[in-house]
Amino acid sequence: MNQIIVPIITIHSICQKIAGYINDDEIIDLINAYITQYHLDITKVEVNDNRHGWQILCDKINDFPDANKLDFIGQIVEADYINNEYDFNFINKFIKKYNYEEVQEKLFEQLAAFTSDAVKVQENFAERLKVDHLEAFQCWKHSIEMLKGKYYSESGEDIRKTFEFLLRDILGNKKSLENQIKAPNRDVMKSEIGKYLKQNKINPQVINFITHLTSAILYISNEKFKHGEPTGLTENDIRFYMNETFLIMEWFLDIEEMR
Repeated sequence: MNQIIVPIITIHSICQKIAGYINDDEIIDLINAYITQYHLDITKVEVNDNRHGWQILCDKINDFPDANKLDFIGQIVEADYINNEYDFNFINKFIKKYNYEEVQEKLFEQLAAFTSDAVKVQENFAERLKVDHLEAFQCWKHSIEMLKGKYYSESGEDIRKTFEFLLRDILGNKKSLENQIKAPNRDVMKSEIGKYLKQNKINPQVINFITHLTSAILYISNEKFKHGEPTGLTENDIRFYMNETFLIMEWFLDIEEMR
């Protein structure tokens, strides 16, 4: 990717605006989740950091590569956090000026690449599953074997099963992945996942975010793996799907281990 240089003063002005729409705890959660997702070599924010959200955001975004600065701000805009028309237009004009969509596409391509470091992370995750979640562990290992053999449909299906088995263990039921996120009147707090996360004092906005991601995983798995042969998918597509599912599963394991 060509080097991008964005004006840090404008970035800080935008961060201050963003912090007016998101509470301090959620800012910390979003920053740390982003660092994890993109494997950035940056120290995460301490959960007990008592500075104002704008101070945390301005300080930490300084450490991001410029492409990730744009991507992080762009994702905030796309997630509809900014509900004031003037602020939205100001931020949206800025990210468009620096070709945010093109930058995001390049970052997604990098994220989809299954580097040797990512393989090591995946193997470490398998060892965590092996301790208390044997069915999930077996499916995860098999999905990696299928991916190596370019059996993409089988690999994708095993990734879905891994997530389903893990949630069954953690939530203490035998429900399908779909029924873990179903909720009366679409109230995610009343879904099996929502109730579990609420009991563990997870921020409601984060619960909504995780439920949204899980719904996307379910949609892809049903459309591309569970009910038919995948079409138009590359190895990078499957690796990206695996990486995203892995990050959510690891997050659930972290919550389980803190109980």
